[in-house]
Amino acid sequence: MSKSHEFGIRPSIPGLRNRRGAADAGVSVNSARVIVTPVMAPLMHPLSKRDVQRILSVLPMESTEGLRSVSLLGDMWTATRLPVFVTYRRQGFIRLHAVSSLPWRVTNIDSATVAELLRYGVHVDADPGESVIHWTTESLRLFYTVGVLLPGVARHRREQETGPESSQIVRSLDAQDGTWQVSDIALEQWRAFLRGAG
Repeated sequence: MSKSHEFGIRPSIPGLRNRRGAADAGVSVNSARVIVTPVMAPLMHPLSKRDVQRILSVLPMESTEGLRSVSLLGDMWTATRLPVFVTYRRQGFIRLHAVSSLPWRVTNIDSATVAELLRYGVHVDADPGESVIHWTTESLRLFYTVGVLLPGVARHRREQETGPESSQIVRSLDAQDGTWQVSDIALEQWRAFLRGAG
């Protein structure tokens, strides 16, 4: 099951870094709080508070309307011991979960998920019983922007439009949570945006 939504960067706003409360049509000026819970190494938050604020600021206004907070929390695991990336506590509250900075050793990862991860620049050593996923800092930040935070925002928008969904888990490495489809153009826009974060 793949999920598709196009969250590209709007080309009409090149000066995003200096924009404070700009009235660009259709661009969010989001007041959602970003709450950071410190974690101990080797756990890490792939996106900083500033990263999340910048990302939310360039999303379409309608996608973040009613969003109250994005929390960067500790790690979380599925029942089958796969990492959980983003959960949705209740309407308006997105939670991004910390992950290990070490290579991830996982079992039961499906080929569609591997194919999605490869698009972000990950290296996967696959063996019959276990896969080892190696991230660079840049590839993990890109994945957490496009493959984690944006699905959380999409979940928020769906709940605003159609009501609560049953599962709190939005994205994990579990195949039942699906993959996230994004065009090559949007992926490159987000890559350039994150590189420009200084």
